[in-house]
Amino acid sequence: MTAHQPARINPDTKPALILAMLACAGLASVSFVLSFAGLSAIAPWAAVPPSLAALVPLFIDVAILVYTYSALAATARDESAARAWTWVALWTLVSSAANAAHAWSFGPGGWQGIVGASLAALFPIGTLLAMHEIASRMIARPAVEPARPSSSLVPFVVPEDWTARLAARRQPEDPKATVRTLRAQGMSVRAIAERVGMPKSTVHTIVREQVPA
Repeated sequence: MTAHQPARINPDTKPALILAMLACAGLASVSFVLSFAGLSAIAPWAAVPPSLAALVPLFIDVAILVYTYSALAATARDESAARAWTWVALWTLVSSAANAAHAWSFGPGGWQGIVGASLAALFPIGTLLAMHEIASRMIARPAVEPARPSSSLVPFVVPEDWTARLAARRQPEDPKATVRTLRAQGMSVRAIAERVGMPKSTVHTIVREQVPA
C-alpha cells in the first residue's frame, strides 16, 4: 500500500513563479503607496514646487525598478549583477532615508518618533530584499555546456602498413621455411638446429629436401 505523500509546492512551476512575482509586485506597490506621502511631503525641502511634488517619489521608485530589471537580466545571462544591485541599494537607501526624515519631522517625536521613523525606513528595504530573493530563486541561468576536448590532443592512429606488419608477426612461422632461409644465409646445420630448437638430423633432412616447383 502506497504511503500518503503530503502536498508540497513545486517552486519550479509557472503557477508558483506567477504567485511569487505577484506577491513581490504587491509588496512593491504597497511600499510605493506608503512612501509616496512622505516623499511628496519633503519635496519642498529640495525646492520642488507643490505641483511637481508627486514626481519625486515617482522618480525614485522608477529608478529602483529600472536597476532591478537590469540586475535580473544580468543574473539570467550569468553576468555580474553587482553594479545593478549597487544602484538598487543606493536608491533604496535614498527612499528609506527620505521616509525616515519625513516620519521624524512630522511624527510625535521622542521614542515614538524613533519607532515611527525606523518603520518608515523599512518599507523600501523590505521591497529590495523581496526582489533579491525572487532573483536568486526564480531567475534561470544558462545551462553549462560540456567541456570540449583540447585541440592539442590528437588521437593516435596506427597506419595501415603497421597494422599489416603487426598482424603478420602474430602468425606462426613455417619451421621448414626458417631452416631453408638460415641455410641459404650460410649457417651450419648445427647452428640452425640450436637456433630453431630441432635435432640436427631433422634439420639435415629439411635441407636435403627439394622444394616442389
